[in-house]
Amino acid sequence: MNNEISNNLPNETFTWLKPGAWRKPCIVHVTMVANGRQPLFGTLGHNGSKAVVEKTAIGWAVIDQQPRMLQLCPEIKILADKVMPDHHHIVLQVRRSMKRSIKEVVRGYMQGCKAEARKLGFEGNLYDGPPHYRVLTHKGQLQAMINYVYANAERAWLRKQNPNLFCLRRNTESCGLFFTSLGNHFLLDWPDRQMVEMSRNATEEQMRQRLQTALESAKNGAVTYTAAISKGEQIIARNLREQGFPLVVLLFDGFPADGSPQERFYKPGGVYFDACSKGKLLLLEPTEQTFLAPSILSATEETLRRKAEAKQIIFTPLPASSLRYRFVALNEIGKCLVRTDRVRCNWTEPATGW
Repeated sequence: MNNEISNNLPNETFTWLKPGAWRKPCIVHVTMVANGRQPLFGTLGHNGSKAVVEKTAIGWAVIDQQPRMLQLCPEIKILADKVMPDHHHIVLQVRRSMKRSIKEVVRGYMQGCKAEARKLGFEGNLYDGPPHYRVLTHKGQLQAMINYVYANAERAWLRKQNPNLFCLRRNTESCGLFFTSLGNHFLLDWPDRQMVEMSRNATEEQMRQRLQTALESAKNGAVTYTAAISKGEQIIARNLREQGFPLVVLLFDGFPADGSPQERFYKPGGVYFDACSKGKLLLLEPTEQTFLAPSILSATEETLRRKAEAKQIIFTPLPASSLRYRFVALNEIGKCLVRTDRVRCNWTEPATGW
């Protein structure tokens, strides 16, 4: 299947802003959400070996509408699909140019689902609103799309079994600094900690040596803190995660805004989800108050000054709103958190519930 798909992939990037673009060959991941996130399509359960969704009559109607869509649009192929209790996914491939756009095709499919739901006695809007579209734009994304769709039930089951690990919390406090957080908060109280920070100019050998020392510390019980910005930091974080060691990752602009529609149903993506479900991950996003804390301002400016002097250039203070300041500040915040003399952390009740 992968070879067949790859031979049909377009070279250009598709966006809604290009007239007719979505009538041409492309691959799109479509997510349709039930009205009010009600479990209209099924019930999540477990058969002892894997998570399953016991579909309702409406859930089966959603599946039964797919052959109708393919009959009306023979240019389309379904690469993956999954019905969840409160939403459903389809990954569609447009194999050749067609008269109607993907948007029109999906709208027709959803209207067919709504009509079948009415026949089954459902009144009101079946869907929460327009569907969400994610277009394949780079190599390797397709398999990730398909894996995500088929792993959806298992991921939902893990969230259900470990709700506290997936609760977004505001105003988590540690060392007098405040964060939005998600994951295993007990990692903040772990006595043995290490900070992983590496220059973007680190050599392969330097990265290899730092990875070795980081792994040794992790094997001896250290929780690793990192902003995972530079290549070396990302390599070390990935190795630690893949070997099952706990991580605290500092994020910049990584969570939905407070009070936003996405806040309630936010979950970390991909590999971070798996680590979080096992209690091996804590994500921390500093608040604006933390980025502007006097101790962080001072430490960040000192680091920037030292970097400028090492390059023999005149140091010019950066505004705290600049990306350069924020990325350097993330590492200074991490260093503060790994200090052995810090006070116990404190976190609030979850901002959201499942």
